[in-house]
Amino acid sequence: MLVSTAEARGLQTASWGRMELLRAARQSSAKRDEPNSPRQRELLSLFCGPGGLDEGFERAGFSTSIAIDNDQECVNTFAVNHPHAKVKRRGVETLTVADLDDIYGSTFKPIGIIGGPPCQSFSVSNVHQSDDDPRHKLPEAYATLLAGLNKRNPISFFVFENVPGLMGKKHCHRYARFKELFRDAGFEIFEQIVDAQNYGVPQERRRVIIVGINWELHPSCKWNPPKPEDGVHTVRETIEGLPEPVLNAAGIDPSTIPVHPNHWCLVPRSVKFADANLEEGQMYGRSFRTLYWDKPSWTVAYGHREVHVHPNGHRRLSIYEAMLLQTFPQTYRLTGNMSAQIRLVSEAVPPELAYRIAMSIRSSLGI
Repeated sequence: MLVSTAEARGLQTASWGRMELLRAARQSSAKRDEPNSPRQRELLSLFCGPGGLDEGFERAGFSTSIAIDNDQECVNTFAVNHPHAKVKRRGVETLTVADLDDIYGSTFKPIGIIGGPPCQSFSVSNVHQSDDDPRHKLPEAYATLLAGLNKRNPISFFVFENVPGLMGKKHCHRYARFKELFRDAGFEIFEQIVDAQNYGVPQERRRVIIVGINWELHPSCKWNPPKPEDGVHTVRETIEGLPEPVLNAAGIDPSTIPVHPNHWCLVPRSVKFADANLEEGQMYGRSFRTLYWDKPSWTVAYGHREVHVHPNGHRRLSIYEAMLLQTFPQTYRLTGNMSAQIRLVSEAVPPELAYRIAMSIRSSLGI
């Protein structure tokens, strides 16, 4: 269970040691409900990224057996944090059902498929969108693999996550095509735009969630999305009191970084930091956006190293602070160099949001 907003605010002025107690309470739901059988709630994770979606689903009692991504650092990070899964660097557009059987070691029969193709090509903030961007085809590859697996052995559900820009005027024809392919694969489609700040995540983050339910296996079932909660979690209750991070430098050994292996940040070189003229809520374009203490963060999405500025205005957030704003557990670790970690934390699905989606699916399907 999450700590209530009132309880969280009561701890806003606590030391970091007490903040650890708050985070532990907020993550008490992370105790995973074990499936009745090891193979009963197996998942295939496509475009797995650093594993935020899977972390939430595993907290809800599912288990990712195979995870696929074309990014080596995503594969590395996923493998470190989900050692039970078979993780492969592959392009989904070339993946077949036979390939999955080879990876699994026998006939692979997952209960569901989760994942969201890279969203940059559909994002409204991407001013360089191109009609021939090859990433536009990735949802079709997802649907093709879904259809193949479902034809052989029925799949109960799938979850597809992406940016709302996918539903916009520029891409609505592609979106309609994706949904047609999913229906042709045997699934009734449900869709919901959610903002993560309404589901226990201390950041604004709007995403479209598409859930497909197999209409032959579950003919009378409808997906009931998770209910938004009253109040929001803030930057203050999430990161206040943390010791200062290590500054990025060549040759740093992550195991020697105090607090957490990812508690390091970019060196504050700009004169804006030196002059101490960055105040809460102040924005200088995309590059300098200083967070409010007592509001949720803006979306954790840091293109070109545009990491949000700490509310105190003296530096950018550490990777670990960004991970906490994404609701990753304290035990989670991102691999790679600073640039890779900025990209990974930006692309992740907040595990708390994923957990609530997973539990809503379990409730809707009775599984």
